[in-house]
Amino acid sequence: MYLVTFLAKTKVKVNDPNYPEYPYPDLSTLKDEHSMTSIKYNINIFLKYIKEAKPIAKKVYNKYSQLKM
Repeated sequence: MYLVTFLAKTKVKVNDPNYPEYPYPDLSTLKDEHSMTSIKYNINIFLKYIKEAKPIAKKVYNKYSQLKM
């Protein structure tokens, strides 16, 4: 969830019309059962989201931050 917060707050702060589009995780697909299968399923959803959003976050960080990764 940190990625979503970082991207949303940075977008508001920099107010750049060329700010890259970024996805939001689809939390409606998460399972609410208390089983190992459900936990693994939910973790996979978040891992897929991280894989998609992390490069965007790195690009934004490098462009708008004075620090470099």
